[in-house]
Amino acid sequence: MQTERSVEKPVSGNSSPLLQVSGLSKRFGATQALNNVSIQFHAGEIHCVLGENGAGKSTIGKIISGLYAADEGTVWFDEQPVCFNGSREARHAGVVMVYQELSLAPSLSVRANLWLGAEKGRPLLSFIRKTQEVPRVQAVLAQLGLEEIDMEQRVDSFPLAVQQLIEIGKSLMSRPRLIIFDEPTAMLGAVEKERFFKVLRGLREAGMASVLVTHHIDDVLAVSNRVTIMRNGHVIDAFPINETVNADVIVTRLTGKAAGSHRTHDKSSRCFSPLLDFESIPVASGGTRVLSVGCGEIVGIYGVVGCGGESLLRRFVGFLPIPINTPVSFKLAGYEWRPRSVSEALKKGVSWLPAGRASNGVYSTLSIAENLMMTQLEKFTCCGIINNQRVEHVADTLLRKCGVKYASQHDLLTHLSGGNQQKVLIARAMASARKILVLEEPTAGVDIDAKYEIHQRIRALASTGVAVIMLSSDLPETLALSDTVWTMFHGRVMHIYRNPDDNDTASIIADVVGQTVSDHPEP
Repeated sequence: MQTERSVEKPVSGNSSPLLQVSGLSKRFGATQALNNVSIQFHAGEIHCVLGENGAGKSTIGKIISGLYAADEGTVWFDEQPVCFNGSREARHAGVVMVYQELSLAPSLSVRANLWLGAEKGRPLLSFIRKTQEVPRVQAVLAQLGLEEIDMEQRVDSFPLAVQQLIEIGKSLMSRPRLIIFDEPTAMLGAVEKERFFKVLRGLREAGMASVLVTHHIDDVLAVSNRVTIMRNGHVIDAFPINETVNADVIVTRLTGKAAGSHRTHDKSSRCFSPLLDFESIPVASGGTRVLSVGCGEIVGIYGVVGCGGESLLRRFVGFLPIPINTPVSFKLAGYEWRPRSVSEALKKGVSWLPAGRASNGVYSTLSIAENLMMTQLEKFTCCGIINNQRVEHVADTLLRKCGVKYASQHDLLTHLSGGNQQKVLIARAMASARKILVLEEPTAGVDIDAKYEIHQRIRALASTGVAVIMLSSDLPETLALSDTVWTMFHGRVMHIYRNPDDNDTASIIADVVGQTVSDHPEP
C-alpha cells in the first residue's frame, strides 16, 4: 500500500470519516467518468450512492478498492492518504468491494468459494485445513441466513439469488471495516432482499461502513442513513435520510424531473386474443389448470427464489428439457409447442432474455453492433455474404432508438456501463420477438430513467401484438408493467391478478411466502 504524504488533508465534519475521497477525477479515453468528486463515508453508517448509468458511481468504488488508479485526487482511510495496489491489498487493509456480476467459481463448493481470496497470511502451496475453515464459513452463512445450505455443495447448483448472497458472503470472510456493494439486490427477490437488509443492519450495528450503489429507491429508503447523488461524473446532491424524505423527493433530486413523471399510466384493460396456453399448471387450490397468455398481453410472474417460475419459462423457450413425467405442456397458436433448443424457439419467433449479463448474453470479445445484431444476420445475408453496411445502419438506428450511450458501435460491448449493456441485450431480444418475448430480470442494475425507457419499449412492443412474459424480482416493476400477474410458490400458481396495482402488494407478498388469504382472486 502506497501513501501520499504531500497531500493536504481535507477538512472533515464533527466526527472523522472512516474513508474519504477528495477531488477524485478519472478519464477513460474521451469519457470523463469522474470530475473532482469528494465524498465521506462514516463507520456505523449505510451510505447509498445513486445516479444514472455511467454517472461514475461504480468507478468510485473501483478506485477505493484498488482496481483503478485515480488520475487526480486522494483517498483517505483512517485519516491517512492511501493508494491500494489492487483489490487484494485493499481487502487486507479492510476495504472490500462486492461487484454486480458474480465472481464465483461455479464448479467449487460454497466453502471453497468463500475462502478464495480470504487466505490472508497463508503461504503459497500450503495445505488447506478444512477443520479450520468450517467454523468461519458456518458463521458467515448464518450471518446471511443461509445456515441451512450444504457448504460442500457446488455453487452452480444453487439458484442465482442464493449465489448472489454467497458472493456477498465472500466479502464478509475477511472481516472488513468498509464494504462497497455494487447493485447487490439486482437479482434478489423480496425475501432474499430482506435477508440482505438484515445483514446490512447488523454490519451497521457492528460499526462497519457500508456503501450501497443501487438504482432501487425502495432499498435506499429501507436501509440507508445518507445518500449521495451523482450525474455525469459530478456529485450534484447529498443529504441524510429522515422522515421528510420519500421516494418522490429522491426521484426529483436524482432526475431533476417532477415526481410521478416516470410512472406508467397507459396500462390497458382490454381483452387479448388467444395465443399461448400453459397446460396442466399446478395451482394452489389443488390439481392443475390451463393458464393463457394473449396477443399483446404482458404477464408478470412473481415469486421468491425456487418458486418454479424460472424453470417453467426456461422449459418453454427450449433451454431446459420438458421432463417426460411432468403434466406441464404448452400450446402456441393452437399447436403443441416443444422446442428442442433456444435457437429453434428463436426461429419460430419466441425470443428470450435470460438473467445475468456476465453469464447469459454479453460476448465480451465482440463489439456493440456484433452483440446487438447476432440473432438477425440472416436478414442481411445473401449467398453467404453479409451486407455489413446495412447491418451497421440498422444497428445504429436500434442503438439510438433504445437510448444507448456509446461512442462507436465498433467498441467492445464491455466498454459500456452495465445499464447500457442491458439496453443492448433487450434491444437484441426485442428485435427477434415476432410472437413472444420472455424476459428475466429485464432492468436489473438499470437506473430509473433507463428503466422507464425500457418499460416504454416493452409496452410499445406489446401494442404490436407480441406477448411478453416477464419474470422479475422487482415487485413495483411487475405491478407497473404487467396486465396480468401470476404469483408462484413451490412450483404452483397461487393466484392471478388482472390489472394489478399497489393495493395488491400485501396479497402478492403473502402469496410468494406461502400464506393464504381468503379474499385472493382464484387462479
